[in-house]
Amino acid sequence: MVNGELGSSSTETGFEFPLERLDQAFGSLDFEPVRMSEIDEFHALADELIDGEIATPEAIGRVQDWTRRSLHMRRWNGRPDGFVASIPLSDSGVEALLRGEFGFANARREWVCGTQERATALLSWGLAGRTPHAQAAALRALLVGWRGFYSDVRVFARARTTEGKALMRRLNFEICAHPDGDNPLYGSTGFPKKLGDMLLRHTVLGEWESRS
Repeated sequence: MVNGELGSSSTETGFEFPLERLDQAFGSLDFEPVRMSEIDEFHALADELIDGEIATPEAIGRVQDWTRRSLHMRRWNGRPDGFVASIPLSDSGVEALLRGEFGFANARREWVCGTQERATALLSWGLAGRTPHAQAAALRALLVGWRGFYSDVRVFARARTTEGKALMRRLNFEICAHPDGDNPLYGSTGFPKKLGDMLLRHTVLGEWESRS
């Protein structure tokens, strides 16, 4: 069955996140992992599409280097046009998030998870696209990542726009804290079943489940 951290394996050192499988899932939707040489491009795209201040490229790159799975970006006609940013959190990372201390700019290594560390939660930092098509693709990529690899942990997200808050309701997220004062932090209550069934029919997740 396709479920949390799909295809993870145990090695002599313990847990190993299925990084190659995650990249295949995102790649099937035209999103590729952001290489360190592409951090400036990612930063420019996020700065263009996301309201508010964005952490420096150095800070964003540091988290990507630690986790190796936080940033994915899509190119359309050779130009970056969409991204998904999701950060796997440790126990102490969740505590920092709930205290309002977590962000790319001040992230600590012990707050995030590398490929040999099992995540306690996932922070959906952001997703965006230059066009409605790119926005829809970014949302689908996020959902594939959540359903296929993190369905056994809680997903946290912030929503500042009317559209974002509507999406939180659609995905059955609930307000769980107000660590930043005015802007609430939302937490998932489980992956919506109908949406999960749709992803199994129309994405690579269903193909993988049929083989298991």
